[in-house]
Amino acid sequence: MTDPTTRTIRWAIMGTGSIANDMVQILKQLPNTEVIAVGSRSVEGAKRFGDRWGIPRQYGSYEEAASDKDVDVCYIATPSLRHPQDCLLAIKNGKAVLCEKSMAPNNIIAKEVLDAANDSNLLFVHGVWSRFFPAMKKIREIIDSGEIGTVRSARASFCQNDGAGSCSALLETGIYCAQFLQWALGDPNAAGGADDAGPVVRGACQTLHESGNDEHVTAIIEFPGKKIGSFECSLAHCSDRSATIYGSAGVIDIPFPFWCPTKVKVTKMTGLGSQQWSEPEVHEFSLPSDIVALSTEDGEVPGFNFVNSQGLAYEAAEVNRCFRESLIESPSFSSQQCIEILRLITDIGKYDAK
Repeated sequence: MTDPTTRTIRWAIMGTGSIANDMVQILKQLPNTEVIAVGSRSVEGAKRFGDRWGIPRQYGSYEEAASDKDVDVCYIATPSLRHPQDCLLAIKNGKAVLCEKSMAPNNIIAKEVLDAANDSNLLFVHGVWSRFFPAMKKIREIIDSGEIGTVRSARASFCQNDGAGSCSALLETGIYCAQFLQWALGDPNAAGGADDAGPVVRGACQTLHESGNDEHVTAIIEFPGKKIGSFECSLAHCSDRSATIYGSAGVIDIPFPFWCPTKVKVTKMTGLGSQQWSEPEVHEFSLPSDIVALSTEDGEVPGFNFVNSQGLAYEAAEVNRCFRESLIESPSFSSQQCIEILRLITDIGKYDAK
């Protein structure tokens, strides 16, 4: 009998863009994992991607890829506005789903997708990959240990001069800021629910591109326990793309790239005016050493498109684990946490300063 904890997980890639090029390299290096299919909006696109990465089944539609009877998990890397419909397509065909962020434009649509997966008893993971990095777990350990005292606030900044007008800055980079604040200031073990007192947007300001999409947004969020979080996101200018957590006895700094972190710095502050600073304690985490940039079928080594893409292995390995254990969500990023983040993003987008 096959050991269910080591059974081979068979993936289909839906979408052939930059992030799909990174993820396929990750999946091909995970143990007991196969990429058996790719789906695109055209036969030519599927063939180009499939030939490049040695994927045998090449489909000229997402429907064909999702309905392949041998596929266990669909990785949704289609254009972001298609994410909800493509997730539902995969779920309709009985597939587990890992969906790139943002899985939906708002919390209402996100709930529809998550409810569909839950009703079908299928695994769904929203690809906010930050949650699966070892450094993020270390951050919670430091907070929970009381090492920096009582945590009262946190901030995050994710601004890049790339993509203004093509999409929403809130959904593209702001979602990483919101998830970080939730991780730092919320209760990661809370189940959540409609009657729970969750975080509330207390202020927001945004500028719009001529396309109508937000291009620069700042927000202030109050979390339970009198904790305040703030963030800035933009697709029209740069920032250092770092994050900081502030406690009564010190701070935790997460430098670039805070959304896929490999370094955490802790500085304790005591004495009159909190002016006595300890020598910073730095925790560093190497990316998976067994994940490398692969050669294509024609011998090219294009590398990865995004910083720390090797860390996608944490997310993909978690999906494999959850699938093998017949889970329908990951404990590291529950459906309720996902909905809460998208509710915050929605409320920020609608915020009207009085």
